[in-house]
Amino acid sequence: MINTNHKIEFSTEKCVGCKLCYKACFVDVIRWDEANKKPVFKYVEDCEHCFVCQSVCKREAIVVVPDFTSEHFQQTFEQYR
Repeated sequence: MINTNHKIEFSTEKCVGCKLCYKACFVDVIRWDEANKKPVFKYVEDCEHCFVCQSVCKREAIVVVPDFTSEHFQQTFEQYR
């Protein structure tokens, strides 16, 4: 597992429960809480930082904050040469 400190900042006050972020997340980081009609951000360490959830949110309730010091961003591919 790659160690990261990635974050997804979410404002419940701004969210209107449209499910666009939930439907846009292709890695299943965003789950849907049916009881509260709000997204739940699970497994943030698996986030690919595609920023699609942030871009589809019309209310600007989501901000993706990648950790550029993480192992994920410092990988090299020398072994594949």
